[in-house]
Amino acid sequence: MEESYESFFDQEGPFYPTQMFHMDSWKKAVQDVVNKVIRQALNYPVEDRNVTLLIDIFKTTWKVNMSSGWFRYETSYYLWLVHVSGLLLPLLEQEDGVLRGWLQYRKYSDRRDGLTFTVPIIEETDRLKLYLFEKKPVILSSVAEAMAINASYSSVVFPDLLQIDSLEDGRSNIHTLSSAHKRKQDW
Repeated sequence: MEESYESFFDQEGPFYPTQMFHMDSWKKAVQDVVNKVIRQALNYPVEDRNVTLLIDIFKTTWKVNMSSGWFRYETSYYLWLVHVSGLLLPLLEQEDGVLRGWLQYRKYSDRRDGLTFTVPIIEETDRLKLYLFEKKPVILSSVAEAMAINASYSSVVFPDLLQIDSLEDGRSNIHTLSSAHKRKQDW
């Protein structure tokens, strides 16, 4: 690497290691919809979160934030609406965790590049949960690593488990926060 170490200090704000990813604008918009739905749904107690309420929240948020112009066919717009709501809403219906904060994942430390996305952090008694509209294993493991690093430097005591629910392919992954960061330090 020919770049001098001092050049990293010329950036605005704190230095963040480069995380390589590419997120299409429509996928980022879907993640924003997911974030808004989670925030609104968790304002209601579990016993008040019924199917009708969750569908209304999702449908309204989707229509306001998503454009059918981002999709090649209008049918795709509705198929993604059904797909994402079908994965997210059953999880939120019985979600007993609380919103504890937000994790911002970015490609570069300069926020103006537009390649950032924010994910709500939900804390349950034994784990943290992230609902993420992404299926690429590289990005999911990078987000888990970023969460582990943030948790290890935080003064707040977090549960040791991190569950990432992919709303793009319906899979869930569970990571151990302390070992994810420890493995990185051992390199």
